[in-house]
Amino acid sequence: MPRGEAEPITRWHVLLAGLTVCTTMLAGASLDPLYSDLGPIALTGLALHHPSVFLAGLPFSLPLLFILGVHEMGHFVTARWYGIRATWPYFLPGPPVFSLGTFGAFIRLKGAIPTRGALMDVGVGGPFWGFLASIAVAASGFIAARAGYHAPADLGMDVNLPLAYRGLQMLILGDSRGTLTFFENPVLLAAWLGLFIQGLNLLPVGQLDGGHVLYAFAKARHRWVSTAIAVALLAYALVQPQWIVWAALLFFVLGLRHPPTLYDDVPMTPRQVALGVAAAIIFVLCFLPAPFTSFS
Repeated sequence: MPRGEAEPITRWHVLLAGLTVCTTMLAGASLDPLYSDLGPIALTGLALHHPSVFLAGLPFSLPLLFILGVHEMGHFVTARWYGIRATWPYFLPGPPVFSLGTFGAFIRLKGAIPTRGALMDVGVGGPFWGFLASIAVAASGFIAARAGYHAPADLGMDVNLPLAYRGLQMLILGDSRGTLTFFENPVLLAAWLGLFIQGLNLLPVGQLDGGHVLYAFAKARHRWVSTAIAVALLAYALVQPQWIVWAALLFFVLGLRHPPTLYDDVPMTPRQVALGVAAAIIFVLCFLPAPFTSFS
């Protein structure tokens, strides 16, 4: 059983979660061909007068929030296991049309991490379980599509597919395409986003989940490797402008450094090393060098 103490659930947790449910449902509705021609203000007004519009977004909203929630609870439960105080997940609502209703979710660790092994467990706990949740959502979306559930979801641009998505697509549907314009249904779009989020979080930079993995393995070399990767990403953004915002966030908001653990010299166990290798494999299966082909 988890043995750390959690921070209490506050009104902010409830308010932000409720808003995120609403904004992701509106985002899901905006992907529906019935409402895709409406702008965000018109869509919101229609939904307020006809709540059934919100319900049209549930097949997108619920799978996406499930993936985000599982990811953050993976961090949360592992942190509590090590006795690290942690907040419950904060969900971040976003504009329904431009952000697909959410900017993600996060927890805050309010205690020091004891060892690099614990850092590995806490850092990988999110993307590991988030990856499994994304795979489960993708499989359910493909099975539903095979059974006849067809509700086209359009991001408004062509997107590339991560290896994990393509593998399931080929296995269940026999479809080998690596690029999509229309997703078969909104459940599959939520799965694509879930896999994309796991890949982003596993970038080995700063205090991202991948940065935790990097520090657990490399310790003193973390700063140099993290900086080199961030600079490479910034240079890559000259070729793929879709990465400019993310590179700027790494440099100016998220940062490139990582604090030490309390006992940095305590070695990791073989299980923790294997977990780091698993994180690297998940990164390869999820990360997209060019998610949106329209920017290419």
